[in-house]
Amino acid sequence: MSKRTALLIGAGGFGRVHLNELVRLSDEGLLELAAVSDVRLPDNAAAVMAERGIRHYADYREMLAGESGADFVIVSTPIPLHVPMSVDAMEAGYHVLLEKPPAAVIQDVDRIAAAAGRTGRLCAVNFMAPSPKALALVERTVASGELGRIRCIKAIALLRRTAAYYGRTPWAGKLSANGALVLDGAFHNPAAHLLYSMLKLAETAAGALDRQTEPLRVTAEMYHANQIESDDTSAMRIEMSDGTPLCYYVTLCARETETQRIRIEGTEGALEWDYGDQVRVWRYGLGKAHDCAEGGMLERRYRNLIRAIDGEDDRLDVSLASTRRFALAANGAFESSGTVRTIPDAFVTRSAAEDMPGAYIHGIEADIKAAYAAGKLFSELGVPWAVPSEPFELEAYRHFPQRFNAAGI
Repeated sequence: MSKRTALLIGAGGFGRVHLNELVRLSDEGLLELAAVSDVRLPDNAAAVMAERGIRHYADYREMLAGESGADFVIVSTPIPLHVPMSVDAMEAGYHVLLEKPPAAVIQDVDRIAAAAGRTGRLCAVNFMAPSPKALALVERTVASGELGRIRCIKAIALLRRTAAYYGRTPWAGKLSANGALVLDGAFHNPAAHLLYSMLKLAETAAGALDRQTEPLRVTAEMYHANQIESDDTSAMRIEMSDGTPLCYYVTLCARETETQRIRIEGTEGALEWDYGDQVRVWRYGLGKAHDCAEGGMLERRYRNLIRAIDGEDDRLDVSLASTRRFALAANGAFESSGTVRTIPDAFVTRSAAEDMPGAYIHGIEADIKAAYAAGKLFSELGVPWAVPSEPFELEAYRHFPQRFNAAGI
């Protein structure tokens, strides 16, 4: 694998995580970080860059024009900036590693994909997903028939976000900001990795049986207990073309954060993957654990992109094309729900304390685990604040409406 040169757009927020990792990998000789672009460079980032001789540009376009010897660009900026920045980078001749989600709406994912096709550049996306080792284990297990017929795939995320979480950026919890859609909700940001990974595992399981699968329709219920525009608690059912239902549950209003996980349930057994890349397989009531961790997520993304540029990997671990299913399901969830419903105050306790959720939904842990176990939406379980919604067809869906607010589309 050759040593490649990287550029970074965005050094604040998660961009600082990228900066730290890029510096570490530069020290190890994997790559070189030549320059960073940020309108307001954080002081701590500026100090690191000055020490390392990493160049700074206030305008990313100037960086793209001035650093033509570099190979790829990392885009770690607010969601509305992903399209212009990634398209500009590819049209300037660079490959791209784009932060998740690639865009807020499906038509913008398609715009980025069109630029990649037009320029011949690679575009990877930094979704956390099962490692190649974990995917290979899932594929072998399903193909062997050990789980029997796959009945459903489920994902659950119980997360705690404090009130301060929604003050971290002007677009936090918003449906739109400065006239651009961001859809910054639970399944579109903090638990976006889980939704992407569930769809990836569904694809892997179908592929193990020599089938293809795509999302056909989605039924979603979206709620907020925090005083925000978007959702902090949601449930959705995605019907796939191979007949496998996918059931997804998330809340940011739990008392404590638990490890996010995905479960593949069959007629003879079950398999569970979690965020630590641990896989557990059950059959006849007996479970066997497998450690499938393969190093840090960011390092894996950089290494995979570099190998793909060199022609050593024939595909990206998380390609832009693979994220279209995520955008399709996420946008369809908004369409199905029609609105983000407010959970009545009688069921919510709010707090500004750093060790408490900004809004705690009474009994949410029991409710979400019961829904997960049954594969049902909240309204189907009779949760008192839940309201049923209608399925939304995805087969020919190409465009999310430009206006969506808490009152509906």
